[in-house]
Amino acid sequence: MKAKSQALQTLSVRQIGLAVLALALALSLWLVVAAPQAQAATVKLDGTRTTLTTDPGTTTALFSAGIIPLPVWPTPVVPTSDAAQYTFPITGGAVDAKTLAGSIRHSGGLLLAQRTSTNGWKSLGLTSFTINITGSPNLTAKVNGGARAEIATLDLGSAKITKFTKNGRAYVHIANVGVTLNATATGAINATFGTSLPGSVKLGTADVLARVAR
Repeated sequence: MKAKSQALQTLSVRQIGLAVLALALALSLWLVVAAPQAQAATVKLDGTRTTLTTDPGTTTALFSAGIIPLPVWPTPVVPTSDAAQYTFPITGGAVDAKTLAGSIRHSGGLLLAQRTSTNGWKSLGLTSFTINITGSPNLTAKVNGGARAEIATLDLGSAKITKFTKNGRAYVHIANVGVTLNATATGAINATFGTSLPGSVKLGTADVLARVAR
């Protein structure tokens, strides 16, 4: 009986040891699989907004030509002393956690409108903006609700980038981003309204506040 009891104890210890080893191996495998997920290079965005403060000179030139930059819902606009501030809600996107390379999507937009001599209207819609942070940062938009086109270059040379958390959520703030309309945008404006804008026109300065998705 004593020999049998010792044999059972030895078997029990061996079984426990094997169980612990199996658990350790399973945990190691889980860590190998989960670690890349925890250290993912790309983070998704789910809010909040990009605010564009228009350049006073460009704003004056548009108004002088009878062109009114109207906000497209749900974009609010606030007049300043010599320009205007438009706020475009961020609807999504994904950026690199370290370099911020990626894209940021928005709703709303701008509708450039001009009253004609026959009391009609000419208009050019630029909506659903997407900020692309690449080697050549740019802004794209849907033109008149149709195809997407690159309409502006973005200057991040003087931008200030801040990352912070608030109420348990992570945010990225990019301030002082220069926005310059390219030849595609100015060409469309000239063709629509009969203006003579040059191939490159400063649109204003953007301030981006993006929230990281849970």
